[in-house]
Amino acid sequence: MPEYRLKFTENSEETEQEDESRQRTLDELNAFVETMDARPLAIVTLDKEQSALWDQEGDTDYQDAYGRQIIGQVSDGVTETLVIRNCEGLPVALAARNGDAGWQGIGIDKRLRFEIATALHNDETEFE
Repeated sequence: MPEYRLKFTENSEETEQEDESRQRTLDELNAFVETMDARPLAIVTLDKEQSALWDQEGDTDYQDAYGRQIIGQVSDGVTETLVIRNCEGLPVALAARNGDAGWQGIGIDKRLRFEIATALHNDETEFE
């Protein structure tokens, strides 16, 4: 039988560190969103299978594989920013073209996807 350890969150030093880490990550994601503002945008929605594989850990890095395929498809000389959404409509990754015509991407942790959807000035109904 596995052992379980209770974790009390009241005044916990670990919780404060987790909160700080979460806030730093949100700040980084929000700064990335700001760089995307007012630039030509493409939105790509993964199907159910792709969405499940996106979050799967293993030998194959589906995020990298799908990300590269999608970037190849939207690199039309006009599109400068990209939102990749899962089948539920929540953003799983963001990308933006940088000055040398390459792309910079950032993944979005499952726990932060709704907040980033909000930061993209969309509510959850727009992501259905």
